[in-house]
Amino acid sequence: MKANWILGPVMGVLLLGCGPMSSERGNGGKDPEEVKVEVPQAPATNLDGEVDERIQRLVASGFPTLDEANAATFLSEWGQEQTENRVVMETKHGAIVVELFDDVPVHRANFLYKVHRRYFDPAEFTRVVPDFVVQGGNSEEERPQQLRFLIGQHTLPSEFQTHRLHTRGALAMSRSYHDNPDKRSSGYDFYIVTGRKIGAQELARVQHDRDWSYTKEQSKAYASLGGAPHLDGEHTVFGRVVTGMDVVDRLAATPRDASDWPVERLEVTMQWEGETP
Repeated sequence: MKANWILGPVMGVLLLGCGPMSSERGNGGKDPEEVKVEVPQAPATNLDGEVDERIQRLVASGFPTLDEANAATFLSEWGQEQTENRVVMETKHGAIVVELFDDVPVHRANFLYKVHRRYFDPAEFTRVVPDFVVQGGNSEEERPQQLRFLIGQHTLPSEFQTHRLHTRGALAMSRSYHDNPDKRSSGYDFYIVTGRKIGAQELARVQHDRDWSYTKEQSKAYASLGGAPHLDGEHTVFGRVVTGMDVVDRLAATPRDASDWPVERLEVTMQWEGETP
């Protein structure tokens, strides 16, 4: 079974979107919503009957198991101790470097923490939509399910900033569109916006429909760079691509099935920019 966090009601997927959505939007596709996967009640073992070495390290790490009650506080405090704000994503098409924003502290810390805990080693992009997004982080594979069990199942409080928009290259978290009035983010499922150029008339419709106002500079950015403005105020943007958008575009162009699942595995590994592999 395939599962992803995307905006909007997509079967088994977390979708990016703006409120309870239909399965199709004006962007020509479905919005990203969180991918739902079954998480085991206890770590599974490999074929040799021994728990994976990475799982052993997690068990012995001393970090708390994150949940709805403690995640935001723990991540905020942990994040204040970290000075790194760049993460390198290595893919078959090359490297993507993302910068994380200090003014979105819980989401920044969450992403750095998941990289630190080696959750994304490897992960995969599980949804690709040209001119919209590439989405990854969640998986139905055994190892990430074990890691989610040990790191902890949790969501993140929304941290919307009017100057952090879904322009091309934005890095944001997926969320569930069901029983989520506070628009809390997934703790694991992220996406990068590829987007398309948004004309003045279309952007005016977004502003009217959503009671949202863009500055002249923001309107110019959507017109010249492109993006997905209907996601603003629905998903938390916490970073941006600084190098490697050509790699993101190649990922987005991967052939996909009817559910936007890439027909080939798009594996990604991550590390902090200054970290030795």
